[in-house]
Amino acid sequence: MNNINRPSWLLDIPAEEYHAATKSGEFVSSHRINVFRKCPLEFRKRETGEIVEGDTANFILGRATHSFIIEGEEAFAKEFEVSDGPVNERTGKPFGRDTAKFREWAAEQKKPTISTEEFSMIQKMADAVRGHDIAKELFSSGIAEGTVRTKFYSTNIQARLDWFDPERNIIVDLKTCADVDRFQKDIRDFGYISQLAFYAAAVKSSRLEHREISDVPVCWLVAVEKREPFRVAVYEITAYTLDDATFGDGTGKMYGKGVYPFIEELEGCRRDNIWPTRYEGWGKI
Repeated sequence: MNNINRPSWLLDIPAEEYHAATKSGEFVSSHRINVFRKCPLEFRKRETGEIVEGDTANFILGRATHSFIIEGEEAFAKEFEVSDGPVNERTGKPFGRDTAKFREWAAEQKKPTISTEEFSMIQKMADAVRGHDIAKELFSSGIAEGTVRTKFYSTNIQARLDWFDPERNIIVDLKTCADVDRFQKDIRDFGYISQLAFYAAAVKSSRLEHREISDVPVCWLVAVEKREPFRVAVYEITAYTLDDATFGDGTGKMYGKGVYPFIEELEGCRRDNIWPTRYEGWGKI
């Protein structure tokens, strides 16, 4: 499916290495910029380790879903284990995931585990994505989970792309949701446009560094429901929206301030060692 020449700047590194570089503060990711957008003080406390980020059950399930749908079953099997865990001899049923017995068992496993029920859901989601004509075409050729590392101003940044096709010049980001009818609200609430703007700017910057074509990639969102009937919605992000989410000052805009203005603000916070909460003033309701 992927007979594509991989650009030299698109790195193939394990997810653990990528996330460790973010947690250590070596690189700033789109996720961390979203935290900064909400609260610079929280960003700083995550960077210093005062707020500890762990692998929650939802995070593991999200990673597993992406792995199965985007990278395929073989890659999924290398990274995850499908199991309901130890069985309670008294009831003949697996211990619940919130029990000490299950947590002890999970800690001994070499790979993160997902339940058989969760795996069945992931399979249905994968079938739904592959059954959607446009989503299927978007994922028909490209490179999964490639990492881009570059600079915005003097800040080292990194972006892990769900799917990138250098030949078609597209970035595709897969999202799961409870209801595609309200996914456009999710786009705003969770900063998905800003995330894609961050990715696109990182790709363009890396291409310029390597003296390659510097057109901004066309960005797509593919959303799939986590419940029946597992509907799939596909959205192309317009060039205008992407440009505003990259450079805009946020005045009167639905998606807020752009990536580069936030990086400028971050560099100012580092320089002055001042980390606001964004609630220093007062408001009216």
